[in-house]
This record gives sequence, C-alpha cells and structure tokens, in this order.
Amino acid sequence: MSGFGGNYSGSSNNNNYNSGGGRGSGRGGGGSSGRYSNSSSNYRGGRGRSSGRYNNNSHSRGSGGGGRGGHVNYGPAKFKPCKDYTTKGSCNNSNCSYAHVVQLHGTVNATNSSNNNTTAAAVTSVSIWENSGVIKIFTGSDDGFWRLWNTAGGNFVKEFESPMNGPVSVVQVVNNFLFCGFEAVSRALPDTSVGMVHVWNLQNPSQPPLELHMAPLLPYAHNQAVTALTITTDAGPPKVVSGSRDGSIRVWTFRDNAFVLESDIPGHAREITGLVLLPANNLLWSCAIDGAIRIWDVSQPAKATCQYAITAAPSPPTNPPAPGGAAPSAGHGHTAAVTSLVNFSSPAGAFILSSSLDGTIKAWNGTTGECVASETNGEGVVTMVVAQDAQGNQVLLIGTESGSILCRNLVQTPKAPAFSLLFIMTSFFSAGHQGAVKAITAGPAATFYTGGADGKLLVLQLTGDLQLQ
Repeated sequence: MSGFGGNYSGSSNNNNYNSGGGRGSGRGGGGSSGRYSNSSSNYRGGRGRSSGRYNNNSHSRGSGGGGRGGHVNYGPAKFKPCKDYTTKGSCNNSNCSYAHVVQLHGTVNATNSSNNNTTAAAVTSVSIWENSGVIKIFTGSDDGFWRLWNTAGGNFVKEFESPMNGPVSVVQVVNNFLFCGFEAVSRALPDTSVGMVHVWNLQNPSQPPLELHMAPLLPYAHNQAVTALTITTDAGPPKVVSGSRDGSIRVWTFRDNAFVLESDIPGHAREITGLVLLPANNLLWSCAIDGAIRIWDVSQPAKATCQYAITAAPSPPTNPPAPGGAAPSAGHGHTAAVTSLVNFSSPAGAFILSSSLDGTIKAWNGTTGECVASETNGEGVVTMVVAQDAQGNQVLLIGTESGSILCRNLVQTPKAPAFSLLFIMTSFFSAGHQGAVKAITAGPAATFYTGGADGKLLVLQLTGDLQLQ
C-alpha cells in the first residue's frame, strides 16, 4: 500500500495518562451543535472539553461548557507514543524512551465549514474501499456531503463529493456497493426532512442509486434521520438493517433489483446508535441513546420479537426465556447512552462489545446476552472498532468524547490480559481530535482511520510491536 509502511519496536513503559477535559458537573452540559437534537432522555452532565457525538441533546452526557475541567485519568498504559515518531515518521533521539508503535500518515480537512466559515462540520462516518490496489476513503459529514478520498502515492486527494441535501450520518462500503444513510427533504414531503438510504454500485457509478422506500407512496426509509446501518451478505440475499433517530428499526432484503422492506421493528425509545445482525442464529442486536441494548429474534421477518432487553435496571425474569437460556441476572447494562456495538469472534466464542457515554465498554455473550466483561475508560466512549496490529493480533481502537484515541488488547495473551490498555493518543501529546471522535474504522496493513467533530480525517497505522505475544 503506497505511502504506508514501517515496522518499529516500541519500548514498554508503564504510563499513567491524564488528559484535559474532566467530568462536567450537574445535568445537561450544553454543548456545541451536533447530530442528535431530538432526545429527551436524562443522562448525566457534560464533560469539559468534549464536543461529543450527542452535542445538541440537552439531557445527555454532553459537550462544551459546564465541565469542572481537570484531567481524565485513563489509568496505566503499557506504552506512551513518541510524538515525533507519531507525527513526523521519525525520531532523532537515540535514547528515546517513548514508544514507536503508531504513525500518523495524514490529516485531512474533510468537511466544509459552517457558522460563517469559523467552525468545521463534523465527520460522522468513515468507510474504506480497496479498488485496483488503491485504498480509497469514503467520509460522510454533517455538512450534507459524502466524499471520496484517493490515497494513491501517499497523498489524500478529494476525488469526488456528492451533496445529499442534508446531514449524512453513516456511509458503508460492502461488496463494492456504497450505502449512505442521511436526512433530507423527500420529494413526497417537500417541507419535511425524513430518513433516507441510497445505494450506489461503485463498479458502475454513473447509474442512479437504489433507494430504500417503505412503500411506493412513502419514498423514504424512516420518518427521521437514518443513524445506523448494518449490511450482511453471509446467507442468502443481501440484507440491510437500518435504524433511525425516531428509534425504529427496519430490515430490508434485496429482491428483484430492489431493497424490499421485510420487517418493521418497534426498536427503542430514542435514537438507534448501533446494529449487529447475526444470521447464524437469527439474532439482531441494537442499541440506542435510551441506554438500552435489545436482542431481537428475526427468524420470522413479519414477527420480529424482542427476546431480551439489557438496561441499567435489574433484569426481571423474561417470558419467553432469554435466548439460549440466559439467567435473569445476566448482567446490568450501561448507565448512559449506548453509542456502538461491535461483533467480535474469538476462540472462546462469539461476543458483542458495547460502548457507552458512561465510560465503559462491555462484552456480552452473543447468544445468551450474558455480560462477561466490563472495562472503564475514564470518559465517555463514542465509537470503537476491532482492528489488527502489525503482528496480526486483534486490538480494540476506541474514540472518546474529548478526542482521544485508546488502544486496548482484546483477548488475553501470554504478555497481556484482556482489555489491558496499550496506549492513548491525544491531540496534545501525540495525535488526536479537537472534540469527539465520531467515527473510527480499520483498514488493511494495520491502518485505521478516524473522523472527528473538528471536521478532520486522520489516517493512522499501527507500526510497532505491541508486545502481546
């Protein structure tokens, strides 16, 4: 991959990281403008520095002012990245005690500015497309565009942009198709914004996109913005699951050259933030800013039922029983908005990871819904992704409210326990975002890509030995 390379050994230091930002005091925590503006849920107050993903939600763990300041204590980490190596690609200090384990290859101003050109719109989603040996990057943003960036030659050049006439919440590339979830005015309702999903064939981009429609007279996918998508092609025809700001979930099947609505699921009380479909056992996991995780049986599309709800409240007995016979005390859920779900398989089984603005990441048995692990991260977690380091070990990359990027070991190894903190990147000490990390995705050759509330796209790579084996 042109422009990406290197394999460096890092020094193992036990570093206790602190970063500005601190917890906010009181409820609310007014913040700068953001995607999520319609929630009335009641979570704890804001954080000092964060311009988080749920900025405009007056009752969520928020952003901007109202914080007490101070530091976020992330706890001890195995490495502290060398700033020169991370940002410049080299370190001239032969006695450098910091770790040469991660490298920043590029910083891209990926959105248009707003507010009289003084504030960049947020990058809300990032997806990678490998095309003819070249890595291309799709970004979606609050300025109403998706954009395509070409990385050939180590440069990051905007190749194309498409106006969607409303905020773009999610872009995903699957099997050379680009899926875009956004909010815009429908031709059927010229005065009302609704949630839409468009799908482009990247092998024939001149063709108009497919559109997901509830019905011929309802030419849109949801009543409000589409905020989450998951696409699976593992079994049978491709399926798309979409989630909306209004809390609804819909399942679509590709049939007769169109995506047809297969199932309409009640969903959650507030905005959907994450979806994972497990075709092998016909289970759909969903999460939302209402603080809940739900497990749905989708074996009968017309009768999708909620099998289990994971919340902060004690779990009552379920009728019918929880999937796989999980005990009613399978584990307490998150105490604030749940921000993402990630499917993770290991030799020990299949798991779902969840992140939250309460600062925790939890691991759940993918079949039973039992909580098997929980780890705190010092501040609210907005997004996460499973990636591989330069040696092929699985790691978890985490984006936080303040703009920091954390890297954790994912499974226990001879040299590191599961979920152990490997390093933290911040805009001050190494590289990070000014404001919440709103998107993070993994690419080939141990690369990863982050989008932030600051309107920037960061292109990074794990280059050194994280000493996991």
